[in-house]
Amino acid sequence: MPYASIVVMLVSGLMIGAGVPVALFYMAFKVGSWPFLLAATILGALAIFWGAIIAIVAFVPIMDSIDEQVKVINNQLNTYRAFIRSLLEELDDVNAVLKDIRDELKKVSEP
Repeated sequence: MPYASIVVMLVSGLMIGAGVPVALFYMAFKVGSWPFLLAATILGALAIFWGAIIAIVAFVPIMDSIDEQVKVINNQLNTYRAFIRSLLEELDDVNAVLKDIRDELKKVSEP
């Protein structure tokens, strides 16, 4: 799993969502006119939205990896369950044979 690219995507999403609006408002504040502040507000809102989208998309590969790991673990558990079931069936067969031997020994030992 390419963790470096996921981290870069997450950091860039956070930078866009947090850094761009701050820079826009700083520049608009320095210019000091209402049209620039309005434009900074609109562009800042779009940057926050787009940064959030990029940050969310960065988690998609992580969630896919977790899903794959859960599937592998479930397959292992199902294999272990089948193995245990087969062992229990074998133990039941052994138990039945031992009961038959015990019954035969009781018959032989009775006068």
